[in-house]
Amino acid sequence: MAPENDDAPADFDKLARRYLDLWQSQLSGLASDQAVTEQIARLFAAANAQVASAMQGVPNAATTWSPSAAAASGNGPDDVGELRKRIEALEARIAELESKLTGA
Repeated sequence: MAPENDDAPADFDKLARRYLDLWQSQLSGLASDQAVTEQIARLFAAANAQVASAMQGVPNAATTWSPSAAAASGNGPDDVGELRKRIEALEARIAELESKLTGA
């Protein structure tokens, strides 16, 4: 029995094309309006000025930050081996306790 959604990828492709076509026509319409393009240009100019103003304070702010924390101790290549040894010791202890329970 064939699934009902065999054409789902084709539907998604068609929907994506329609979406992009809509955006292209909308942007083309906006680009042809001189007043809108001037407003967008002013918006970007103001945004660029704000970013430039904010970036001027960044180098000075970096020097006031607290230093980075040191690396945690005990994190080395032998940690896994140590963990294995501890697990083996626990397994041996559990086996010993179980043998005492069953032997009683």
